[in-house]
Amino acid sequence: MSIISVKNLSKTYEYYKKQPGFWGSITSLFWRKKLYTQAVKNISFDIEKGELVGFLGPNGAGKTTTLKMLSGILYPSSGEAKILGFKPWERKSAFQKKISIVLGLKISFG
Repeated sequence: MSIISVKNLSKTYEYYKKQPGFWGSITSLFWRKKLYTQAVKNISFDIEKGELVGFLGPNGAGKTTTLKMLSGILYPSSGEAKILGFKPWERKSAFQKKISIVLGLKISFG
């Protein structure tokens, strides 16, 4: 039995395009163009108990977004996920007691 099961999980962000400059800011108060970007597109996988996995990919590939959906921090746009029998984004107390996530941030000076 899978401890993590993901089926067709997707996350799409909606944002608005603003025209540059002062007049662009004023115009954006009344009219702005809505755009969409797909961070994660229809991913599916199963992880069995005892398996060790890693997420590899270039910047912007959706690794962190996927992990945030699996931990319940983000709600997906579509698809399903079950972690230990729970839907992560329901944020049930029993689920929160069984899972934790640490996300790193690389800072370079120079």
